[in-house]
Amino acid sequence: MKIWNRPPLKWLPLKTIDRYLIRQYLVSWCICSFAILSLFCVIDGVSRLDRFLRHDQPLPLVILRYFSGMIPIYFTQYLGPILTLFAAMFTATQINKGRELIPLRAAGIPLPRILASFFLMALLMSGLMILVQETVVPSLKDEIRLADSYGRSRTNIQPEMVSDSLNNLIKVTSYLPHEKRGQKARIMSLHAGSGKLETLISARELIWKSPESGQPYWLLREGKKEQYHENGQKVPFPQPDGTVRLSLAFDELKLETDMRPVDLESSDNEIEYLSFRELRDQYKRRPHLTHLEVKLHRRFAFPLANFILLLLGIPFVMRSESQSIILGLSMALALGTAYLIFTEICAHLGNIGGLNPMLSAWLPVLFFGALGLTLFDGIED
Repeated sequence: MKIWNRPPLKWLPLKTIDRYLIRQYLVSWCICSFAILSLFCVIDGVSRLDRFLRHDQPLPLVILRYFSGMIPIYFTQYLGPILTLFAAMFTATQINKGRELIPLRAAGIPLPRILASFFLMALLMSGLMILVQETVVPSLKDEIRLADSYGRSRTNIQPEMVSDSLNNLIKVTSYLPHEKRGQKARIMSLHAGSGKLETLISARELIWKSPESGQPYWLLREGKKEQYHENGQKVPFPQPDGTVRLSLAFDELKLETDMRPVDLESSDNEIEYLSFRELRDQYKRRPHLTHLEVKLHRRFAFPLANFILLLLGIPFVMRSESQSIILGLSMALALGTAYLIFTEICAHLGNIGGLNPMLSAWLPVLFFGALGLTLFDGIED
C-alpha cells in the first residue's frame, strides 16, 4: 500500500521532486514543531510549577504569560535546529522506507542534488531564526522580562557596578528587570584630578521612569547626598535657617546619568532578548562582560546548526537498513541533544573565561561540522 497518493518519484521531473520534498518537509516541520514545543513546555512548566505558585495572579495567567514570552527564546536559542533536523529525517525516512532513492541514484542523480531541498529549507530556517531573534524577540522585551521573573527561583538579579560617561559609578544591590526597579543604590562620582570621592548618593530605591513626553530617567527615592573635598573632608550643605548639614536628605531625586536599564540587565548571563545591534552596542559600552562577546559570536554560529545537524543526521537514514521512522527520530533527538549540550558547555566556559569567547561560540560548529561532513561524504553512492 502506498504511503502517499502520488506516482513513484522516479517517474517525476527533478523540479517536481524538489517541490514535493519541500511540501512534505513543511508538513513534517509543522507537526514536529507542535509536538516538540508542547513537550518542551510541559517539561519546563512542571519543573517551574512551584515558582509559578508563588505569584498572586491566577496560575493559568502566570503560565500563559511565561510561555508567551519564552517560546520565541526556545526557538531561537535551542529548538530551531532540532526542528529542522526532525523534519528532514522524518521526510527522508519515509522516502527511504519506500526504497525510492535507489532508482533516483541509479539514474545518475547525485545524492546531494536529491537532498538539495532539505538544505534549502535549512537555509530558510536559519533565516527564520535570525528574523525572530532580530525582530520578534526585541519587540517582546517586556513580556520576556515578566516571563523571566515568573520562571526564576528568585525574581531579582545582582548587577555589577556600572560606570557611565558622566564619571559616575553606580552600584545597585538587587534589580528587578520586569519592574525596572533597583534596591539599595549607591552612586559615586570622583574628582577629575585626584580620582578621590567627590559625591556619594545613597538611595533605598532606583526606578526607571518613562514619561509620555520627554526623556526617560532614573528616579532615586528615600536617600541622602554627601559631598567631599579632595582632602576627604565633607562639604557642608547650607540650610535656609542658617545652619549647615553634612548630608542632604531627599524623598525623590532625578539622577543625572546616561545609564540605561539594559546596563544593569546585561550583567545577567541569561539575557537573550537583545538584537544584534543592541548586543553590539552594549558590548562596546561594557566590554568587560565576557558573556556579551560570547553571545555576539553565537549570533552567527548557532544558526549554522541547521546545516550541521542535517549533515550529521541524514547519513543515518540514507542507508538501506535505516527504514524505521522511530529510529530516525531517535537519532535526530540524540544528535540535537549532544550538539546543544556541547554548545552550552562551551558557552559557559567562554562566560567564565575558560575559553576564548570566539572559540567558545565556534568550537561546536567546527567540531560537529567536520564530523558531519565526514559522515555525509561516507554515504555509499
